[in-house]
Amino acid sequence: MTLRLRMTLWFVALLAVVIAAVGIFLVVSLRTDLLDGVDAALGPATAQVAGDYSREGLLEFTDSAKTVLKGDRAAAQLVGADGRLVRTFGDALATRPMLSAAQLARVRAGHGIITTRTLSGRAFRVAGRPALRHGRREAVVAAQSLASVLHAVGRVTTLLAIALPAALLAVALGGWWLAGRSLRPIARITGTAEAIGADRLDDRVCEPRSGDEVARLARTFNTMLDRIQRAVGEQRRLVGDASHELRTPLTAMRAEIDVSLRADDLGPAARAVLLSAREEVERMSRTVADLLTLAAADEGAYAVALEPADLATVSAGVVDALRPLARESDVSLAHQARATPVLADAQELGRAVRNLVENAIRFTPPGGTVRITAAGGTVGVHDEGPGVPEALRDRIFDRFFRIDSARGRATGGSGLGLAIVRQIAEAHGGRVRVLPRAPHGSSFVIELAPAGGHATAPVQALGVTGTPVPT
Repeated sequence: MTLRLRMTLWFVALLAVVIAAVGIFLVVSLRTDLLDGVDAALGPATAQVAGDYSREGLLEFTDSAKTVLKGDRAAAQLVGADGRLVRTFGDALATRPMLSAAQLARVRAGHGIITTRTLSGRAFRVAGRPALRHGRREAVVAAQSLASVLHAVGRVTTLLAIALPAALLAVALGGWWLAGRSLRPIARITGTAEAIGADRLDDRVCEPRSGDEVARLARTFNTMLDRIQRAVGEQRRLVGDASHELRTPLTAMRAEIDVSLRADDLGPAARAVLLSAREEVERMSRTVADLLTLAAADEGAYAVALEPADLATVSAGVVDALRPLARESDVSLAHQARATPVLADAQELGRAVRNLVENAIRFTPPGGTVRITAAGGTVGVHDEGPGVPEALRDRIFDRFFRIDSARGRATGGSGLGLAIVRQIAEAHGGRVRVLPRAPHGSSFVIELAPAGGHATAPVQALGVTGTPVPT
């Protein structure tokens, strides 16, 4: 459920409770006021009839009742000391008792009473007053129909029942519009924030001029982006500066190790140590080179020199260079390609293919085969390793990301190789992706546009067909 809908529902629910409470209060107040009006007329009129009867007798009872009782279906009765009806007036319901025996006893005892009674299936307001005639305690009872009161209360209740849903509907529409208008700046901030990535840290959200909480949120978000941009910039400068500083001593170390390896008087143990050290220096040098490449890309200084090149030639050069590494790992390299002219930086493209092939060699078990294919502007590297889980197929191209099984020294790299591949592919206007391979393994595919052609069509996970190129 969206925030806009929740705000509208809460607003409507709150207003419904308020309107219902006000409606109940109005209905109860109206009924009370109307009953008070009836009582204000019926009570004194009954007392006057009782007083006139006490002074003048039966004849005055009828005349007085006719004069003072003006309500709807007005009725009066004189109840004797023995409980029998002595005289009646008005509506026919006066011929039957209008108060209970207990109520009549209370009235004859000298207490006035006024109450609501149901008589002949209708609601009546009934008043009783004591009357003393010739020493006998009698009672005068008068009644008035409440039909007009109940009709007025019912009409108001009906109008409220009709008006309440209409008012709530109008409020819901208005609340929906107001909520949308209030949340529109937040939606713009959210849309801008979703589009901001590591390559767009200089973007900022629009700050409304309203000066309210939304404007404060936008300012706070922009301030946070400023801090993040400064921190990332400092980190990138640190990586670039450290890489520049490390490149020179690593080059010197490699040269000194090469000189030492040419010495004839080295023992087997010393030569093994130097070879291991040279391997580590070489690995560190490649990591530093990768960091420099990514630092240049972050600063917008990375560019490729596009010249006519052949994917078959580029991939064949990589295969030849990595055959010794494959042989050490007991992995076979199979190269299948056909001439494919492209506009590319052959050195950088070869670097990307080399990273993919090295990864494939690491993850392919001994005795397995890594297939390298090139055709139709596409280079594919297909291994027989454990494969890449579907949930990680996008993340493996992030910097320093490594699948847990790749964190050991034997197979774990710096976590930059695939990030470099993506950077090089995008710099060429192409892309790199990973596809599952049956029955197991992965296919890493770099797709470029052939020279003078259009974007390539996707390749099959197991490779492409064509004339094999001898390697």
